[in-house]
Amino acid sequence: MANSNQLRENKNQHKPKNKQSKVADKDIYLAMTDIKNYLEERFEKWLEERDLVIKYEKNLSFDTMINLIKIKNIRNVFDENFSTRTIKPDGGVLILRKESDQKYYKVIIIAETKHQGTNDLRLKEGLRKQAQGNAIERLGKNLTGIRAMFNHEKITPFVCFGSGYDFKEKQGFVMSKISMLNEFYYLNRIYVNKVDGTSDLNYFSPVSMYFRYDNWTRKEMFEIMKEISETAIRYYLF
Repeated sequence: MANSNQLRENKNQHKPKNKQSKVADKDIYLAMTDIKNYLEERFEKWLEERDLVIKYEKNLSFDTMINLIKIKNIRNVFDENFSTRTIKPDGGVLILRKESDQKYYKVIIIAETKHQGTNDLRLKEGLRKQAQGNAIERLGKNLTGIRAMFNHEKITPFVCFGSGYDFKEKQGFVMSKISMLNEFYYLNRIYVNKVDGTSDLNYFSPVSMYFRYDNWTRKEMFEIMKEISETAIRYYLF
């Protein structure tokens, strides 16, 4: 099995804006390490029998995402002018690969973490409030491509952990944006399988969006990601 050192060594994926972001980035890397180790132990027998390994990747290229869309021949028109560009989820990606077939590429989980809002700290320091940040807009851009990539699958194993002042009000403006990003499904719930559809091309794709004021701990993220990733790997294996 591939080791997990790459997860810990990937320190410079982003340059976090503040201390809270640095803590969140570190904790989600560690949680992904825990998930990789858990899956390798939990599914060791089936992985070995099928010549499969779990790999960690820090980003996804547009080319990779487009190729995954092409697999089922659902569409044949693609703008490939930006195929070398990448998205870089804060927590990275776990991939199921086959040693004997380099084309075998199944995404187990994609993890993001977003920290937005420091007005509580600014008020304590006697400073004016700032406008609400744009972390959610960046999240929306990535999620659009991720949903397209999983269009031909019955799962969307994506999770985002958000924390900060901007997410304090459960009925606030920013939270309404996140609700819309999640196709008007509930927040702070696990969604992996497509739902409410009547055909392969008519399913909704809610994802696991966890947002609150307080930071998420490594253990909390692990417990949520464990269910998401285990559901995904079972979908591919069985």
